[in-house]
Amino acid sequence: MIPSPPLRRAAVAALAALAITWPGMLPTRAQSQPREAFSRTSPLGSYLAARHAGDQRDVAAAASYYRAALRGDPGNNELLGRTFLAVLANGEVDEGVKLAERVLQVDKNDRIARLVLGVRAIKQKQYPIARRELAQSIRGPITDLAATLLSAWTMANPSEVKRATETIDKLSGADWYAIFKELHAALILDVAGQKKEAARHYERCYKLDPTALRVVQSYGSFLSRQGNTADAMKVFAAFDEALPRHPLIVEATNELKAGKLPLMVDTPQAGAAEVLYGLGASLGRLGGRISGSSTCSFRSISRPRIRSLCFRSAISTRR
Repeated sequence: MIPSPPLRRAAVAALAALAITWPGMLPTRAQSQPREAFSRTSPLGSYLAARHAGDQRDVAAAASYYRAALRGDPGNNELLGRTFLAVLANGEVDEGVKLAERVLQVDKNDRIARLVLGVRAIKQKQYPIARRELAQSIRGPITDLAATLLSAWTMANPSEVKRATETIDKLSGADWYAIFKELHAALILDVAGQKKEAARHYERCYKLDPTALRVVQSYGSFLSRQGNTADAMKVFAAFDEALPRHPLIVEATNELKAGKLPLMVDTPQAGAAEVLYGLGASLGRLGGRISGSSTCSFRSISRPRIRSLCFRSAISTRR
């Protein structure tokens, strides 16, 4: 289980905020819930039904019942907070943003609401606004890492890349933060054209965990683009020894034989998606209610490579 309510809240934000970064995210199941079915239930009945649906892990029903309860008792701030998290968990992007704004009217320091608005600003390329919102969400585990990395991605350009990496370097936290810090510093430097510094960070994160899928993919891609095809092949071969025939590594190896691999992440928006995907996958490995497969249900992203990653990772976790 994810060990505390703050971590559970952070997990919901990390998984659901990605929906704001990319369009077309609303799950089919959530779309199919008829609001009329919930309008005839009393606020108390809707609240109890929402709690029961949550216990049954039926996020679509929980979100619908919480919405119905909130409509019947709009001044209930605790109910507003629960509805906000339930709607986010169900991938209902537009309503989640509206509820985040309402939550901030009650508590301007709510870090999850700030994180959600920060991610929306990244999507809209409003980077100063994104940094302002994210700066107010850097409190507590997970959200401090997410907000720091997301803020750094808003500076993924040649003129601000030094500031971006300094922002990442300043963050302290759990030991497992290190691989996220090194990987995203490498990716940001790579996008900004700072290849020498990017190589140093890629090497560091690869040494931290040579079996981390996204690290292996990113490092292999970088090596191939620097003309080091043989070294890229060695990186993929080492992974294949640890986890044979992983579909994404097989695909990357075949593409490498045919030519150079593409840049893994090429925009701040893609960087934000990468941050939240990585956090979701790590939280999934911690166990609890959020698994690797449910992580992907929040992000049927329109970008084919990420969507493929979700699908194939779900297959791998079931072996």
